Amino acid sequence: MNTIISFIARAIAHSAGLVALCAAVFSLGTHAQTIISPEPTGTTYIVKPDYRKCAFPMCGGWFLTPVNQYSLQLQTEDEAYESAALLPNSIYVAYINYKRLGLTEKQIAELNSAIHSEQALLRGAVINSPISGRVVTRTKTLVANGAWVGANKNPPVGPYLKISSTGIVCITTPCPYFRAGLINSDYSSEFHDLSLEKAALDREQEAQAWQAISTDGLVITGTTYVSTGFDETGAEPGKGIGIAATKVFFAFPAKK
Repeated sequence: MNTIISFIARAIAHSAGLVALCAAVFSLGTHAQTIISPEPTGTTYIVKPDYRKCAFPMCGGWFLTPVNQYSLQLQTEDEAYESAALLPNSIYVAYINYKRLGLTEKQIAELNSAIHSEQALLRGAVINSPISGRVVTRTKTLVANGAWVGANKNPPVGPYLKISSTGIVCITTPCPYFRAGLINSDYSSEFHDLSLEKAALDREQEAQAWQAISTDGLVITGTTYVSTGFDETGAEPGKGIGIAATKVFFAFPAKK
C-alpha cells in the first residue's frame, strides 16, 4: 500500500486556519476509517503556564491549545513539520479544577510541575468561573477529566494519537495489528506496525507503553513510514503503514 492513510477530522470552530484546511480533499487508504465511541466529554489540550505580567486572574493562569488543530491526517515527518509551522489558537483560563480526577494534594503538585515543564496534556471542558456567586465572563476555568504526562522531554512531532490493539492476528504481514484514533475527533484507522525507537523510552517505560496499548490505549505523537511485510511462502511481501512514535504520554495518575 503506497498511499498514506489519511484522517478526516471535524473542524474546530474557533480555528480559522483549520476551516481553510478542511476544504482540501484527503485521499483514503485501503483500510476504511471507522467512527469510534467518543472519549469522555471534553477536548484534549496542551497546557502551558501564563508568564505575562499583569494582575491575576487576568494573567498568571494557563494557556490551553487543542491538539490536532492542523493535523487532519496521519503524516509523514515532512508533513508533520509543515503543520508545526502554523500558529496555534490558544485559550486562556485562570484556573484548573482537578476535582473529577480525584487527585491527592501530592498528585496535584506533581501534575502542576509537569505542566510548568510543558510536559502535560489535559482533557476537559472550559467553563466561566464563578466568583462570589457571580459569573465573570472574562475569567474561565478548565474542569479536567483526563490527564497525561510525557514519558520524557522528547519533542512531540506529528499528530496526537491514541494507539490501541485491534486484537487481529495474521499468518502473514502486513497485518492491521493496531488502531490509531485521532484525538479530538471521532475517527480512527488501522495500521500495521509501530516503532517506539524515536520516543527514547527506557526499558520500564517501553514495557508500560505496550501494556497501555493492550488495555486502555497509549497517547503518542507520531509520523508514518512504509513498512515491509513478511510472507512465509516466499512470495514478494506486501507494503504496510507503520507509525513511529516521537513522544509518549502516560495517563496520570498511573493505575496501580
